[in-house]
Amino acid sequence: MSLSRLMHDDATHWVVTGSDGYGGFLYATPVKFKTRWEDKSVLFLSVSGEEETSNAVVYVPSAVAVGDFLGLGDLTATADPGSIAGPFRVRGYNRSTDLRGLNSIMKAFL
Repeated sequence: MSLSRLMHDDATHWVVTGSDGYGGFLYATPVKFKTRWEDKSVLFLSVSGEEETSNAVVYVPSAVAVGDFLGLGDLTATADPGSIAGPFRVRGYNRSTDLRGLNSIMKAFL
């Protein structure tokens, strides 16, 4: 069963492409896609192996990287997610497949 039929929320994804040299980031053009966005606290392991608590869990249709930004809604008019309220930085990412290896479930922890 594919999760895409359960993804009804619009989300915007900003891929971090580098540093601006002043402590900020450079971003690729923001992309909007359908997700399942759940505002809930979930305990997860960070990249460094420490336990953290999420602000939201987002089921995404394609891979996202830790450090990228996700925002709820169509925010593609904004090139910098730090300039508006709402987008969160991806702090954790998990991909798992079903037992037959046919379907993947990808979750971003914000």
